[in-house]
Amino acid sequence: MLIRHKLVILFLISSGILLMLFSVYIYIASSTSRTNIFLERIKQKALDTREIYELHDRVAEKVIISLPEQSEYVFDEHGKEIFGINDVGDYAFDESFFKSLPVGKEIYFSFQGNQPQNYKEGYAFSFDQDGKKRTIAITAYNKSGFDQMESLAQNLVAGNLFFLIAAAIAAFTFSSLLFRPINDLVHEVETIEAHDLKFRLSYQNPKNEIGIVAGAFNRVLDRVQSLMDSQKSFISYASHELRTPLAAIAGILETSINYDKDKDAMSESLKAAQHEIQRATILVNGLLQLAKIESATEREEMVRLNIIDLLLDVISFYKLKNPLQEFAFDMPEPSQGNYIEVNGFPQFLRTAFVNLIDNASKYSFHKKINIKLTNQDNKIKISVIDKGIGIDDDGEHQLFDVFYRGKNVAGIDGFGLGLPFTQKIIALHGGEIRLIPNESSGMTAEVILPAIIEKAS
Repeated sequence: MLIRHKLVILFLISSGILLMLFSVYIYIASSTSRTNIFLERIKQKALDTREIYELHDRVAEKVIISLPEQSEYVFDEHGKEIFGINDVGDYAFDESFFKSLPVGKEIYFSFQGNQPQNYKEGYAFSFDQDGKKRTIAITAYNKSGFDQMESLAQNLVAGNLFFLIAAAIAAFTFSSLLFRPINDLVHEVETIEAHDLKFRLSYQNPKNEIGIVAGAFNRVLDRVQSLMDSQKSFISYASHELRTPLAAIAGILETSINYDKDKDAMSESLKAAQHEIQRATILVNGLLQLAKIESATEREEMVRLNIIDLLLDVISFYKLKNPLQEFAFDMPEPSQGNYIEVNGFPQFLRTAFVNLIDNASKYSFHKKINIKLTNQDNKIKISVIDKGIGIDDDGEHQLFDVFYRGKNVAGIDGFGLGLPFTQKIIALHGGEIRLIPNESSGMTAEVILPAIIEKAS
């Protein structure tokens, strides 16, 4: 069942219940009012009968009867009827009735008349006349009152049915109008083709529910498109870049098979092939890391890291691979607060700083690397300073493009993946990276990250 149909049904059910409760209230209030008015009328007639009886005006008997099936009685102290007017015998005045009516008391009562549809009501009271108890009782059928109540009930039922029908028509009409934008969105979604990743839902008001849903759907499409683009880029990068080392390996092995005549020549060919395989492995690992960082968006996986400990760990790791590489580490004085932490992915940040240090070492031909740490305004700046070949002026704006390598790095191993990978890692942590040429020689890579700075105790 469609939601709009459910809403219409729930609206009609709730409206029907409210109408029924209101109608019952109106009917009960009207019935109570009818009963009170009618009883007041027969009470007044009973009082008039007393006056007539006390004056012994027997002519007035014909005038007193003015209500449907009205009967009037006067009884003595023994409950014997002194006289009666229009006695139809539909109520038995027994001994218990008179015992319940001492002098000065009055009662209202009701009973079923001779006709099944006639529900009669009565009034009786006792009074003292010359030291003797007298009881006057009047019964009557409130035909006009019951007719009015029946008419009211019919009108309430008819009115409720009419209102529910009108409400149903209005509810279906308004629900169709209100859900038309959703139907339009559904129609738009159904027209999406599998290859059309640029499709986005259109909506007018971004602040209403339709706009919020459409906006959320469009954001999902943005993420899907981004993932698909990353996948296409990965396939494109892999197929393009792996072609070179694979072709080199194939060429080396083919040459070795055809021309290597001795063990030494074959050994050299195998070493060359092994080198190309290692390059291909490094390339594949770099591409996999790049794809992994592009999909790493779950910030709840981040942990608090001491940035100084992290950098010392990176330096120690790098020196295991390159024992001759020298470092100078400049960190804040303890009084300035050297307990500096960041929220981040430990492995990603280690990889980013290893990449920067590896570039600094490789392009400076293993000269000393300066690492400087400064903090200001809840941000931490890590500067990796080298004295290498610096930045190629022509390619300064392409350094973070995947597979780009400057003209001045020819002959130095690399694939152009390190800086793009590092930039994505820093961006994932809410930071930024800048490459700044040094005045004399070399380059400074500045990484700025949001920091949690705690004063040293």
